[in-house]
Amino acid sequence: MIRDGFGRSFQTLRISLLDRCNFACTYCVDEDVRLSRKNSFLEVDEWIRIVHELHSLLHLKKVRLTGGEPTLYPHLKILVRELKNLGIPQISLTTNGSILSKQASDLKNAGLDSINVSLDAMTSESFQTMSRRSAFKQTLKGIDAAVDSGLKVRINCTLVRGKNEDQIIPILEYSWNKGILPRFLELMKMGYLQNSDTIPIFSQKEILDRVEEHYGTLTPQTRKLSSTANYWNTENGNSFGIIANESAPFCSDCDRLRLDSKGSLYGCLSSSTGFPLPKLREQGIDMEQILILALRQKQDVRFKGSDLTMMAIGG
Repeated sequence: MIRDGFGRSFQTLRISLLDRCNFACTYCVDEDVRLSRKNSFLEVDEWIRIVHELHSLLHLKKVRLTGGEPTLYPHLKILVRELKNLGIPQISLTTNGSILSKQASDLKNAGLDSINVSLDAMTSESFQTMSRRSAFKQTLKGIDAAVDSGLKVRINCTLVRGKNEDQIIPILEYSWNKGILPRFLELMKMGYLQNSDTIPIFSQKEILDRVEEHYGTLTPQTRKLSSTANYWNTENGNSFGIIANESAPFCSDCDRLRLDSKGSLYGCLSSSTGFPLPKLREQGIDMEQILILALRQKQDVRFKGSDLTMMAIGG
């Protein structure tokens, strides 16, 4: 197996199917970007060719489909089915959920195992502040459809100081009432935020303090190897997670590999320079060599920022 000096390898592949989104979340873009009419993406057979080659070398345990907004990819159900046919144990999806209600059942039937839905607020006003869209009810409907279909569902809430930290408790209550595991994300220095002097991060400690005020003593769970999140249990037996990129970095055992919508490979989110696989394949460059170079992109300790947006690479 391809490993670096820290013993890290690639076991999870994240594919950004397209760099388009029907939201314009404040932590992703600095202005209201409307959905482009341009449709530029790789076809299913191209994705499968790339993933098959990677899987044969890496024995991937999981593929996560992201974006942009992956539910806008026109052949999503077919892609899920073909990825499952490659023998990859887990196929997952990260989505804003706004059109999920129309797709959840078909995706489950195609072989999708789990889904993360981004939900940054529990009021329509706060939701619109965060996403710059009035799709609150549609997203909740998408979550219900995913639960009803039998998919394993998690809620991801990205916290931005001064905008939605007051939504922590409502998100917890909503998620637990639905039998869903909620997770809170510290803001990442990506895109327009990379070189900002002040990043409005609401830290892991502040999140824990806020939760303890309402639910009492929290018990930490043992972190799983290569997990992005730390998890806690409340006194009444509920659980939640925090992806604390700044407060509790997890680079030291990261096993993630990324593909952008043009087929460029990234070994680390901190790197804004990918390896363009279609071009390199034409030149006869060996995939194993590319993966060794991609592994060298990984940071030793923590994420250092990237000028790529979440919309481009999926976080």
